[in-house]
Amino acid sequence: MTSAVTDEDIVRALLDYLRSAIARPALAYAEAPTRMSGGYDATILRFSLQDAPEALSGPLVLRLFQANVDAQRAPREAAVQNALAELGYPAPRVFVTEARVEALGGPFIIMERVPGRPLGSEFEGLSIKGFGQAVNMVRQIPRVRREMFRLWDEAQTRLQALPVKDFVDRIERAGISGENFTFDANFASQRAAVEEFGLDGLRPVIDWLNGHRPPPQNPVISHGDFQPLNVLADHGRLTGVIDWVKTTIADPAFDYGAAMAILATVPIHVPAVLSPGMRAFMNNLARTHSNRCRSMPDSDAALRYYQVFNCLVQLLSVGRSRAQGKMTHGVYNSPVGVANLINHVHLLTGLDVSLPA
Repeated sequence: MTSAVTDEDIVRALLDYLRSAIARPALAYAEAPTRMSGGYDATILRFSLQDAPEALSGPLVLRLFQANVDAQRAPREAAVQNALAELGYPAPRVFVTEARVEALGGPFIIMERVPGRPLGSEFEGLSIKGFGQAVNMVRQIPRVRREMFRLWDEAQTRLQALPVKDFVDRIERAGISGENFTFDANFASQRAAVEEFGLDGLRPVIDWLNGHRPPPQNPVISHGDFQPLNVLADHGRLTGVIDWVKTTIADPAFDYGAAMAILATVPIHVPAVLSPGMRAFMNNLARTHSNRCRSMPDSDAALRYYQVFNCLVQLLSVGRSRAQGKMTHGVYNSPVGVANLINHVHLLTGLDVSLPA
């Protein structure tokens, strides 16, 4: 999607597209599209339709990608989410998949809008609250931690219990190769991108990962970004898991290591006096969450490995954007975000890595 396309343009074009796609010229909005939070690489709008066919009659979400994303991005996410939903997992079902850019300025999917709020959403906006309000929110940490851990753990455990073969069979029936989801394919794409964009400062990480691969475990379906803000709950009940762009079939430690790296490095926006406590809370949450894989052989080495891999993925995302001259607003695309990732890699490996400015 180009910067010239406004939300108003999308609202009009979306209704025109749906009227044509389902042959209902009188189709109208029951709830006009409005922005939802999240989606650093996508525009996310919530809406509902009036007099729509049954599949589109409930609350909906439009996930509109940038025009230059991989052509398989929309079909891949749709295949993943629908396969998981068919297996009984709370991933939002996708009803419309459009890989072309002409209709809305980028590929998109339209999926069901599941009820609930992200885990930890109680802390949203801490940076703009008054000091007294912020302190009061921090006092809620023990209660929030118990609820967050219970639901996050449920979501992770249920995902890893799903049969990998049944998942792969379903995505392949949707026309997506299961080979694209292996960790080896994921790692190969990261190596290729480092070379393609000349990110010499990340080559030491590639070499380290090549030399420290942990012994393989029975692979499981992994989300790839399984942190609390991608887990939705409503009144203490797990309702959905969102944002499946990084889905990988990998060792069980893959998701746990990624979560540890994310919660240790993601920039946090709270009053300075509260920042150390909030970071300690996040790190403790991730370590506690990872206890489920501590009984596996070489678990400490595996968790370290997948933390480093996740940092590489995040650094590469920023480096790619810089190399292409894009002004993206990803969560790590800031001096603080990059420094956090570089420092975490150094802490785990002793390596000195860098990105071009």
